[in-house]
Amino acid sequence: DRSDLRLAASEAVLSVTDRDGMTNLIRHGIVQPLCRLSSKPEEGGTNALLALVNLSSRGVSFNQCVDDMISCGGISRMTEIALSIPESESETEKWATRVNYSLALLANMSRIEVGAVDFCGASMPDEAIPSSSIANKDQSTGDDIGESIRKPSKPTVSLLLSRFLSAKYVNSEAVDEYSESNVEECSSKSDDPYQHFAAVLMNIAQVEQGRRFVIKNLRKETTQGNLNKYEKSTSVLQMILPQLKSKNPVRRQGIAGAVKNCCFEKDSSWWLLNEVNIVSHILYPLAGPEELDIDEKQGMDPDLWIEGPDKLREPDMTARLLLVESILLLCSSGRKSRELLRVQRTYVILKMADMIEESEEVSERISECVQFLRRDEDGTKEGSSDMMVEEYVNASGNLLALPAPSSSKQIGTTSDDFDDVD
Repeated sequence: DRSDLRLAASEAVLSVTDRDGMTNLIRHGIVQPLCRLSSKPEEGGTNALLALVNLSSRGVSFNQCVDDMISCGGISRMTEIALSIPESESETEKWATRVNYSLALLANMSRIEVGAVDFCGASMPDEAIPSSSIANKDQSTGDDIGESIRKPSKPTVSLLLSRFLSAKYVNSEAVDEYSESNVEECSSKSDDPYQHFAAVLMNIAQVEQGRRFVIKNLRKETTQGNLNKYEKSTSVLQMILPQLKSKNPVRRQGIAGAVKNCCFEKDSSWWLLNEVNIVSHILYPLAGPEELDIDEKQGMDPDLWIEGPDKLREPDMTARLLLVESILLLCSSGRKSRELLRVQRTYVILKMADMIEESEEVSERISECVQFLRRDEDGTKEGSSDMMVEEYVNASGNLLALPAPSSSKQIGTTSDDFDDVD
């Protein structure tokens, strides 16, 4: 057992930071041995994880690296690492670092459609894989790569969600300081090792099976008040929405993306607006400290103004853009949806946000929302406005169900150009 050789090899790979060198490593098949090494809970294994994060960040090599990771069982490997537990209290910090990298890689692999579909197929409750030692094969060649991976029988996505939502795994004192930090500064920190699961949720919501998991009702909660007894449904989406108020910008950005991708489900628009009360959750990060008059507050959720001058607006531009685009998608879901958005005073919050918005792209999206919310639809032919809004949104070309930004560009070596994602 030459752990010293494995460590030296992993350090050698990490030392390659130029674009051509990293591309050559991928072309010569470095991803498969790195994936095998990453499963070992030693320093060389952690280096292998970081090396994979770096290699999956660069231009032309990104797609090949991700394809290679998926082909050699990367989804199962990284899930296994993410669901591990520290061997001892003294190993907690190293464990958290490994979990953070593994989820960053899951986020990178699920950015492309085949990765999102693979993750859904391997981890969704309805398609849980039997727990057995299954020989891992290279999917591109069918060859056994000489190692077995134990695949969990339980619904792994639900287990990951549980850990993502649990405060047990978060260093709360450290994360409380994140409010002044940006996504890039927080991504590589392991104080919140499950933070990148937010990006995974955003990515799987690109595909139908992933969206179904996020928006489907999980159970019925029985509530009893006075003599009345009624059942209230809940869903994964309702469970993750409070993360839009997290101190961690990585969580906020990923969940904002998941919300946007869920807003593509037009058949669920009534449920989103009336059962989930999605508008208040979307508008809260966009609301600021501006003082509103009585008329402006009429019909508005008090949570949007009750904090007064202490209310902080979402500082992350990407999160703001995703939330505003969610409103635009809801506008396109039908006239009744737009009427409800008007009743809830969405225009007021957007108007205030636009007054201090520094991003031209966000400001343009706000203007598009305002155009549809301020339009007088009285007297128009039923369905004509719906067609106009839908045609506009479809013509914009930018409101696709998009994946999260590559975690590797935040954790590893960065690059200014990125591959187009279909």
